[in-house]
Amino acid sequence: MITNYIQSGDWKASDSASIVASKSYYLIKLRALLNLKFRYASEKATYNPSLSYLVEKINFNEHKEKRITLQKITKLLESMPEISRVEVKRKLQGRRIVDAILNIYPSKAFITTMIENNQLTKRTEKAFIADDSIKLEPMPFEYHSSATFHRDKAAYNIEKGKMLFGNKKKLFQ
Repeated sequence: MITNYIQSGDWKASDSASIVASKSYYLIKLRALLNLKFRYASEKATYNPSLSYLVEKINFNEHKEKRITLQKITKLLESMPEISRVEVKRKLQGRRIVDAILNIYPSKAFITTMIENNQLTKRTEKAFIADDSIKLEPMPFEYHSSATFHRDKAAYNIEKGKMLFGNKKKLFQ
């Protein structure tokens, strides 16, 4: 699964360090899934998978009883720092749980990480070669002073303009 995830390029916009550092098989699968679904996360965004969908995606076959499976998956999700809270809406057939919808809310730290990763992904897609070196767009968090950032950003924009109107080649096509 991780190989497919990396080959598809989705790792660029995810917190790959937390996925690899996961302590259990189920946490690895859940983190990879949540990184894909919360790629454009915002504070009001939720991810609303069904219990049966999560069980299928992470191959969770520890228990046949839906009530216990729901408890275990909810506990797993709540233990993840990427998630601020989980709301469960049970689908009942009489008194028996048939399925459930889980409303998963991302944490503020996770949203910030996803925004930064999206910016870095766009940055690598816009990279180009000029003067036999790779030119990447400067990012504000890389600089200690805003003056240095603005100077480097202006130099980058000049090089980019030369590339657009000259015959320099783009790095990623």
